[in-house]
Amino acid sequence: MESSTTFFRIHLLLVLLCVGGPGEGEAQVVDRGKWVVRKEFLPHSKDNNKKVELFWTQPEGDGPYPAVLLIHGHQEQIRNGGEAFVKTGRLGILASRGYVAASLSQPGYGNSDGPADYCGPFTQDAVWVAMDFLRKQAFVRPNKVALYGYSRGAIVASMVATKDQTLAAVVLGAGAYDFFSWYPTPMRGIDVNIRQEAGTSAEAFRARSAIYDVDKIKAPILLLHGTQDERIPVRQAEAFFEKLQATGVAVKMKIFPKARHSIPIDEQYTEIYPFLAEFLR
Repeated sequence: MESSTTFFRIHLLLVLLCVGGPGEGEAQVVDRGKWVVRKEFLPHSKDNNKKVELFWTQPEGDGPYPAVLLIHGHQEQIRNGGEAFVKTGRLGILASRGYVAASLSQPGYGNSDGPADYCGPFTQDAVWVAMDFLRKQAFVRPNKVALYGYSRGAIVASMVATKDQTLAAVVLGAGAYDFFSWYPTPMRGIDVNIRQEAGTSAEAFRARSAIYDVDKIKAPILLLHGTQDERIPVRQAEAFFEKLQATGVAVKMKIFPKARHSIPIDEQYTEIYPFLAEFLR
């Protein structure tokens, strides 16, 4: 089994290098698990002169497979966007479990053109671009696409879920879902970023607060949050959960009593894997 898997990965790499892939990709990288990961640059739907950086890999065979698109949070020192999921091997791990796994760089991160707009419409549209790309691939089941977002990524994913009723599942970790009750936040640096990137108008807050459009969310939701979160209070997840429950949408919430803003990754995926298996198979 190991030899056939290795052969597939080498074969895929050779095919990609020789004939290219389904998009305007520019490079391939191999992650720590030796999975070949393709990098694409997609034109942004609101400005064709600006690009959205996307990384993706797939399981063995032709598929079609369900797909999971990962959306990173804020990055302070190493602002490498979606490549973070390549570095940790997460895309390859998901592919080994039977998913087309992809991650994008939010505008202003990695090699995606900015500026960053703090989870606003330009960033949300970048996610739409990535999802549209995935759904058009022959090896993807277009009705089985899920989103995973963490921190800023969760804010973005929750807003996209209010606009895309065809999503199969959404995982939201350590996110804020009501800017009106979150701002001013517990962290001065976050407040500065919000003011600089989004502004503090009611319109800006509304465009980033999924709690006011819960009735438009149709996808099953998994909420993950740490009780000790020092950046986004756990009440953000609890209030969102209550609103979602009232609509009748399938929703589950896992609270991690000892966790701060960064929930241990293994603990997250203990919840994520069965959730994805339930709604993507």
